[in-house]
Amino acid sequence: MEKILIADDDPDIGLLLKRFLERNDFNVSVSETGLEALKAVTADKPDLVLLDFRLPDFDGEEVLKKIKEKHQDVQVIIITGYGDVKTAIKTIKRGAFDYVTKPIQPEEILMRIKEALKNKSSNNNDVTSAQKVKSASKTNTQKEPKKQAKSGSDRKTIYVVGDSPQAQQVTKHIDLVAPTDMSVIITGETGSGKEYAARRIHFKSNRSNNPFVAVDCGALPENLSGSSLFGHEKGAFTGALQKKLGSFERAHTGTLFLDEVGNLSYDNQVKLLRVLEERKVTRLGSEKPVDVDVRVLVATNEDLSKSVEKGEFREDLYHRLNEFKIEIPPLRKRQEDLESFLNLFIEKANNDLEKSIKGVSAKALDQLKKYPWHGNLRELKNTVKRAVLLENEDRITLNSLPDEMWNQEWENDNEDQSPVTLKEAVAVAERKAIVRAIKRVNGNKSEAAKILGVDRKTLYNKMSQLDLTL
Repeated sequence: MEKILIADDDPDIGLLLKRFLERNDFNVSVSETGLEALKAVTADKPDLVLLDFRLPDFDGEEVLKKIKEKHQDVQVIIITGYGDVKTAIKTIKRGAFDYVTKPIQPEEILMRIKEALKNKSSNNNDVTSAQKVKSASKTNTQKEPKKQAKSGSDRKTIYVVGDSPQAQQVTKHIDLVAPTDMSVIITGETGSGKEYAARRIHFKSNRSNNPFVAVDCGALPENLSGSSLFGHEKGAFTGALQKKLGSFERAHTGTLFLDEVGNLSYDNQVKLLRVLEERKVTRLGSEKPVDVDVRVLVATNEDLSKSVEKGEFREDLYHRLNEFKIEIPPLRKRQEDLESFLNLFIEKANNDLEKSIKGVSAKALDQLKKYPWHGNLRELKNTVKRAVLLENEDRITLNSLPDEMWNQEWENDNEDQSPVTLKEAVAVAERKAIVRAIKRVNGNKSEAAKILGVDRKTLYNKMSQLDLTL
């Protein structure tokens, strides 16, 4: 039975989740502080932690960092209120698997947990032996072409060209650089699709039938990053019980994608530069270099040239990587592409969840187009999958979207759309309060009216004034 630790200082939420997850055959424990959670992780070794972003002693980012330093294999899902979504998205680059927003929907949290545990299982089955890696790198075997043929057939599902001028420019650059062996820096905000672009470059290159290995440098524990990238020999350090091939050797003859490369330590930047120049890698604990043939693509949501100026990133490594640069625009600046991505993610969610949602209602689409999408494609994908899971109609409606998508709280992010009069500000606040109350009682208007301190008739009148249909 898989173990789950809930770290939340709200005892009601902790008890609710514990009972729900136990009914779904999980072994569940609860901690109400960050310190308690860290002790429980060490003592009980859970498979997954549901971590509230705001705990009384630590914030979620601190707890996440401490968990990942010593327990890299523990999956973490952040629980957050909408006000912390921007920061919660950043925790994904610190090693969190995903995040969910309050109010928590049991079906959504269960779906995220299953995805995280499935991801953990697949990571544990990664190829680690030299024999398997050599076999995977051979292009004339019968097994590998079948695997790559599947990858090739998946090209439509992993990358959408889009109709916006920005998307067309990105596609043009990918088509131009893909057939070469040039190193590429891919820039863009978190969740904007940098890895999708990297995979597209790989699939359109001469290396497409060989390995594509992705490494999230931001999620690598500092004390293990060298081993992860370059490998180690048995006994190289405490805990090195067997030889391990690093990412470079696993990507031999193929492509290595280094996400958030700016997070690499200075020492690993030096080693990376040496590997790029010499095309040889030396495992930790060994003095024998191994030849590697790898094309390197890197991504960052920071300006590496400014990091160079600050002395945080080596200038020689920057120039070695910057043979070509591609910038991925944020979703809010390519609104013409929103519907294409919506259709893609609906199709994928239908397949994953065995549903048959046909599209998005006009009102829901209007709200989705107005939303700023700070989490970009990752946030859109999660929103669509959640909506497909919860939707009882044949199209995604307002009711299956998270509160923040349609209660207009997010409009405060855009100065020109925020309330400019007291009356408008009151309307936004009232709408928000009504939405949350109705959600809290699963649509029961009488119970919602009691929570709001009004009678049922007053609630209906107010909903009519606000043009709010639930």
